[in-house]
Amino acid sequence: MELTSDITKMFRTKYETKWNTQIQQDTSLVKPYVTLHPNCSGKSVSLPFHGKTDIREYTGRKVKLEWDELDFGERHLKKRKFYSSIPLSEDDKMDMDTLDLAASDVMSEQRKGVQRTFDEVILGVGRKSGAFEIRTQADGVCGGIFAPNYVGENGDELETLDLSAGSSQVIPVDYAAKGAKTPAGMLIDKIAELRRRYRAMNVSRDMMNEIVVAISPTQEMDMILWEQAQNKDYGFSSLTTGEVNKFLKCTFFVTNMLPVDADGNRLCAAWLKSRVKFGVWKDASFRIEPRPEYVDVREQITVKAAMGATRLDNKTVFVLPCKEATA
Repeated sequence: MELTSDITKMFRTKYETKWNTQIQQDTSLVKPYVTLHPNCSGKSVSLPFHGKTDIREYTGRKVKLEWDELDFGERHLKKRKFYSSIPLSEDDKMDMDTLDLAASDVMSEQRKGVQRTFDEVILGVGRKSGAFEIRTQADGVCGGIFAPNYVGENGDELETLDLSAGSSQVIPVDYAAKGAKTPAGMLIDKIAELRRRYRAMNVSRDMMNEIVVAISPTQEMDMILWEQAQNKDYGFSSLTTGEVNKFLKCTFFVTNMLPVDADGNRLCAAWLKSRVKFGVWKDASFRIEPRPEYVDVREQITVKAAMGATRLDNKTVFVLPCKEATA
């Protein structure tokens, strides 16, 4: 059957609607870790930022008011754009014999690719030479946990996360509550210290249940192993169905996209769910179009999506460098 312009238009209308719906649905996958900002549009999305305040105690009657200050500001979600374009070759179809590859099959794999980019955008990293590194202005649009974020009235100012040694945002790789300090992976000590720091900031009780800790698959394995030892010795568990679940009321975000520092330590990170925004732009698109200039290519399937992430403040983000054993 010839791929006419009418057929192409019909496919595009059908699958573009489906594609937009699926991308919006897939954002639910990150809902346990960040706060979603739906239906983003335009070049950037302005988000109001405000600090916290305390409540005064008073006694007696006709007490004169004293005003408190509440810090305000603006954060900006800017979109990173992604695409995938896959040709459908007639030769491939012949090689597959009785098997057939439908547009929906290709689209399903492209959808999974978009899901993987969620981690990349939330963390503010990008792939370079086979490894993930923190995004910089030279790479294009930034945002996310590690990369510079856009602030100010017009979103043209950059705010960076202090990752230097001795920074209040960093829990050292050799941190230990007791005993000798030795560079190590994810330990109970580091998680306990993380919670202590949030408590010291007077984080509200409900927000203490929002702590998210991003760890690598290696750190997850280490935690499973030391958690098993804790089971045997102390009789408590945070391990079910082979996964690390909430431990000390922290939610674990396992990803293979965490960068490393100059010493090769894996940069795990922690944040409060309500203090990190993630948005998907509503103009995701799907195209199926003929490619007559190629002998064997019937058509190509191209999908596009755009998304962005931002910290709402730096104070509630912590970095936990962790040593990983090399194979």
